[in-house]
Parts: sequence; structure tokens; C-alpha cells
Amino acid sequence: MNIDILHINAQTTDGKPTVFTPVVVGFADGTSYLIDCGFTYTYQEFKKQLSHLGLMVADLTGIIISHDDIDHVEGLHCFLEEYASLKVISSAIEADSVSGKITAERLIQVRESLAYMPEEMKEWVNSFIVKLEAIKRFDVTQTLIDNQIFKDTLKVIETPGHTKGHLSFYDTESRTLIASDALVIEEGKFNIANPQFTLDLKAAYESVRKIKDLKPLRVICYHGGVMETNVDEALEQLLQQE
Repeated sequence: MNIDILHINAQTTDGKPTVFTPVVVGFADGTSYLIDCGFTYTYQEFKKQLSHLGLMVADLTGIIISHDDIDHVEGLHCFLEEYASLKVISSAIEADSVSGKITAERLIQVRESLAYMPEEMKEWVNSFIVKLEAIKRFDVTQTLIDNQIFKDTLKVIETPGHTKGHLSFYDTESRTLIASDALVIEEGKFNIANPQFTLDLKAAYESVRKIKDLKPLRVICYHGGVMETNVDEALEQLLQQE
């Protein structure tokens, strides 16, 4: 199994430059899957990065959505408009949200935040609500559950907290954890991703414990890149902050 990291130039929700680090996982049977697909505006960056791997969108078998957040799912329509045969894969827990059958947790959270948001923030919050409501939704063609072996040596790890159906992935061969937003790396340290927006902070820390129990040697975060030295110590340091 191969894990290739993409480097996608993007912006935070408040306009600061950042880099997303989604991955492409490739398997012995020749199939390959992109885990998370960014914003609409980052689509050309994704295509450029895929080309560096010798891939076009049509070479992908499917796209795995780790969780239903705008920076992980909004760009899905771009991929499907270019190649409609792509599989859309998500957690069983969030499949109805990703497909638009129910309202996304994040949209509910942001709408409810208006009740206690300072007046000077309400314009930004309302504009964010409009963006969340505009996300194009598509049927999920495959769902994943905890401890399932997706393919070869890639295990599905349910890591709720950031959202209730958040997924991470663990390659048992290389002991690499694809964390998505279960963790971020900031200034060389692990942290909880956007703790102020984490839907269940207690569950998020429990997910960190679950990750630590796997004893990964390398962790790839969607925000912050890769950590591959003193991983266990860094996870313990984060847990001490709970």
C-alpha cells in the first residue's frame, strides 16, 4: 500500500494562508482513493498535485470523506463533474449528512451560534452559513465502520469529537495514522483541531487516546502536515492538556 501526501495551498476561514495535506492511498489491486477533497477553489491545486503523482482525476477509484466539514467536502462536486464514476465513501454515521438527506452537524452548530454571537461577528457567521448551505451534496456509494479493513492493510478508525462520524485511517504495515482532523500539528506539537468548534471535546480526547493505543510511528494531519519523531510522547503531551 502506498500513501502519497498532497500539499494544497489554501486559506483559513479568516483568510490567512495555509496548506492542506490530504493523501492518496494506492493499493495492490491498482485502485487509488483520495481522502478529503478541499474547497471548490482548491480543485485546480488538487489536479496539479495529482499530476505530480502521475494521476488524473479519472485514475482515482473514489473519494473518501473523513467528515462533513466544508474544507473536506465542498470540492467533491468538482471531481464528480469531471469524472462521474468516482465512488463517494464516508462513515456510516455521517453518510446521510454527506449526501444531504439530513442537515450537517456543522451547519446546525453555526446556526445555533448566532444566538450568543457578538454583534460584530454576526455578519461573518451569516456569510459562513450561506457557504455551508451552498455545499453540493451527492449520494454516498459506500460506508465505513470502526475497525473495518478498507483494503490491504488500511484500517478504518472511528475518531469522533470534531464531528460525531469523523474517520481516521491506520496503515498497520507502516504504522502510519492518517488523522484527518482528529489531530492538528501546530508549532511542532499535536493539538485538537479548532477546539472551539469541536462538537464533543471529551470525545475528541478519547479519540486521541484511541490513536495513542495504536502506537503509530507516523501521523499525517490534514492541517499541519506530518509528525514522525517522538509521536507517542507528543500524543501523551496533548492528553496531559485535557
